Amino acid sequence: MGKKPIVVIGSINMDLVIKSNFIPRPGETVIGESFYRACGGKGANQAVTVSKLGGICYFVGKIGNDSFGIELRENLIKNKVNIDYLAEDDLESSGIAFIIVDKNGENSIVVAPGANMKLNRKDIEKALPIISQAEALLIQLEIPIETVEFSLSLAKRFNLTTILNPAPVRQKIDKNIISLADIVTPNRSELEKITETELKDDEDIIKAGRKLLEYGVKWVIVTLGSRGVIGIGKDRETFIPAIKVSSVDTTGAGDVFNGALTLKLSQGEPLEKAMRFAVICAGISVTRKGAQSSIPTLEEVNDFIRKEGIEI
Repeated sequence: MGKKPIVVIGSINMDLVIKSNFIPRPGETVIGESFYRACGGKGANQAVTVSKLGGICYFVGKIGNDSFGIELRENLIKNKVNIDYLAEDDLESSGIAFIIVDKNGENSIVVAPGANMKLNRKDIEKALPIISQAEALLIQLEIPIETVEFSLSLAKRFNLTTILNPAPVRQKIDKNIISLADIVTPNRSELEKITETELKDDEDIIKAGRKLLEYGVKWVIVTLGSRGVIGIGKDRETFIPAIKVSSVDTTGAGDVFNGALTLKLSQGEPLEKAMRFAVICAGISVTRKGAQSSIPTLEEVNDFIRKEGIEI
């Protein structure tokens, strides 16, 4: 295992980021500290993570015919992500995300998806040659939901490991879509929306996760931000604590976790070991600003593990 490629299907955006002491309330205007632009989008973030950590990754997505699209394409190439199946739409702009990051590193995001919402079944069918040869497929919800379902069903046909990162949750997800995933990776609020359950504590989280197991999912991995993650399987639960770091910007941390998790699973690592590695990668990423710019390389992760004396 591990020599086959990973296919990431999903969104690609240009992130326009403002640093501010705090996130404004409705109707409030605040003066920010700084502005920067960074390549992002949940799908592209996850693809770049796989590549920077040493995996072979093909990205399937759609950009607009504009200057942002050119920059986004070039950034994927620079990060050694294969873009043979990156499509272009002449009528839509590339996706854009407006992000406010507060002094604690927490963020608030509004996305104008643009060309991402034009990624369709035909685009996925064009990627069939690589999907049929891949080890795993990782997908999110910043593209049309019917494209998500078709992609997962195609991946199952070829016996790929399927990982669904149900973010962002725009609506209740059909049970059939969840059943096509081997692993589902919601955060706490996403799990609440998917299961329509209020989650007050870890016991509630585990009960809600078990609801998804009833659909045929093998593992539900719930990300809990600075606390870590809970893995919920048929016979057991496992908690992996987050590493202790000073947070600068949490943008993209969940994407780093998903990319790193998928890579390690595709390499045949046990789930708990893959989760622990992914938590470390995500932890490193929050100490840096930006989404893709914050993603560590495999060498940086190994150096961190060595210096901190962490056992995986």
